[in-house]
Amino acid sequence: MPQGHLRRRTLLGAALAAPFVLSAPRLATASPATRIVALDLLATELLLTLGMTPPAIANRALYQRLVAEPKLPSSVEDLGPLTEPNAEYLQMLRPDLIVLSAWQAGALERLGKIAPLHVLPSPARDTPAVSHAAELIRELGDVTGRSAQAQLWIDRAASALADAKKALADRSATPLYVCRFAANGRNVAVFGGNGMVGDVLRQVGMANAWQGRVNASGVVSVGIEQLAGDPDARIVHFDRGAETAQALGRLEQSPLWNALPAVRNGRVTAMPVIYPSGGVFSAIRFAGQLAALLPARQSHG
Repeated sequence: MPQGHLRRRTLLGAALAAPFVLSAPRLATASPATRIVALDLLATELLLTLGMTPPAIANRALYQRLVAEPKLPSSVEDLGPLTEPNAEYLQMLRPDLIVLSAWQAGALERLGKIAPLHVLPSPARDTPAVSHAAELIRELGDVTGRSAQAQLWIDRAASALADAKKALADRSATPLYVCRFAANGRNVAVFGGNGMVGDVLRQVGMANAWQGRVNASGVVSVGIEQLAGDPDARIVHFDRGAETAQALGRLEQSPLWNALPAVRNGRVTAMPVIYPSGGVFSAIRFAGQLAALLPARQSHG
């Protein structure tokens, strides 16, 4: 059994053996927070981007599957579900700060008795995702005393998007459906609007073939037949491992899938998963993957 798991079990045992009382939050000091726990995938990405290793995060496995990068050090412990992190273990960790997202704030407000909470705000619907991501890392940089690192990543994102736009100039005429397949092989999540995927596409000069409605996160679930709307488009899908493999196995047997113009003409591109609600690191990765993986424009058949 890994040493980290043994250590966690020992701590959990001590916590459960003693009467559990949530402590009052420690008073804020002039010193930046350094021992910070993240309870949301985006919060984890932001801390790692700033070069900070949290002692623990919520749902380690989900971060590794859906976000993947920045890489999560093996020393980072797992606090359990995003919606119900282990309060006893969190108490034992004695963090300086707990970072979570606005959607969690109401249900997890009680954790403010353990340490101060820093809530990452949700973007306004008309705010482009990359701009919002820049504001979030700047905000967290201020809180952690890493403002310079935050600005460095904001500048890197701007440069990466500009570089990708130049690299993609000869491929920008081909619209893209950017999506992830459901395991059932019948449904697909398509990205657009002001979400991370839609905003990066716009900034690197690529046309988004999906012009329909999306939710506040810039995604909508539709039937696979909706990918026939633009006959000249390329389908770009995120590879999520076993789920995607199962979906592709079913799609290969689907007459509907095989009749799609993009499929008939070999215009389907897989790429490593990026987190579509991620921060500047995810935006940089997505822009780079578009430039690296999209083939030269084909003549359409």
